[in-house]
Amino acid sequence: MSLFDSLFGKKKASKEIRACEGALEKRPDDAVLLKKLGDLYLKANLLENAADTYVRLGDTYNDKGFYPKAIALYKQAIKIYPGWEKPHEKLAELYQVQGFNREAAAQYVKLSEILEKSGESDGATTYMQKAAELDPAHKTVHKKAQSFDVREAGMMDPLPKTSAQPEVRKTDFYDLNSELDKEIEDLNIDASAENLVDDTGVDSIFKVIEETASEEGKDDPLFLYNMGLAYRETGLLDEAIESFNKVITIGEKLFDAHIMLGITYREKRLFSESLEALKQGASLDEATPEMKIGILYEIAQTYKSLGDNQNALSIFREIQKEHKDFKDVEVEIVRLAGGG
Repeated sequence: MSLFDSLFGKKKASKEIRACEGALEKRPDDAVLLKKLGDLYLKANLLENAADTYVRLGDTYNDKGFYPKAIALYKQAIKIYPGWEKPHEKLAELYQVQGFNREAAAQYVKLSEILEKSGESDGATTYMQKAAELDPAHKTVHKKAQSFDVREAGMMDPLPKTSAQPEVRKTDFYDLNSELDKEIEDLNIDASAENLVDDTGVDSIFKVIEETASEEGKDDPLFLYNMGLAYRETGLLDEAIESFNKVITIGEKLFDAHIMLGITYREKRLFSESLEALKQGASLDEATPEMKIGILYEIAQTYKSLGDNQNALSIFREIQKEHKDFKDVEVEIVRLAGGG
């Protein structure tokens, strides 16, 4: 029984899913295979499995420092399985590490609400306290604080059996609502917080990147390339295409720019433009044989998206001859050959 079966008790009938799981046993940290498996689970309506796989992929990107991708994957897991605590917690921790305290607080609030609905009041209180520490002006924190009876840690310790029961005074309790009022007053923040927007997506990170444009220089190819990646991560494909084309015009970082341009064109279903960009990248002098294998893989993906399965299958088979375990080529061949 696989990890996903043991976690969620789901049966997977698809040969394509089984092939992908088998490939992952050999390469458990392969990001392409994890993404493929998550998508397959989602397509099969195995939502818990899909969410778990996206979180696992998010962890892989998080460990490697690709934080926008990790955030996007955690949010994808939340979208398809919103009642699961784990992706909210992962997202909150990552936001906090990156210094996005308001976004982290919003996730802790959601965690608190999930636990409160399931009757776990202690856990709900803990997460609401975390949210209060990070963003005392959050309107939900301010409202919910009044419903929690939050004791100081010392009051939770059991009393010795021989001790007399002490008289409980108001000062024995932590008045979270009062403390929030003080924090709001000190920070000069509107207590109603009606003007605050609950931004919990990758947009917040993208805005930070965008705001550094004047410092980095708008004609710097590395900056433009990173901006293209950021635009693509947030779904702004036209802007991403513009950035990648600018990099190519400058004449630096050409190979990576051609690949990403081809992929982005494909995502916009501009298949002719995708093939042209990828083939131009393959013709560059700097392209090594290994790099060309990567471009061939993307060309095959474009043919597949175009509906030209014959050309796609032919290229995947050529890749497999040179690199048997390259990405998810084995899975693609099984599917396109009619074995899925």
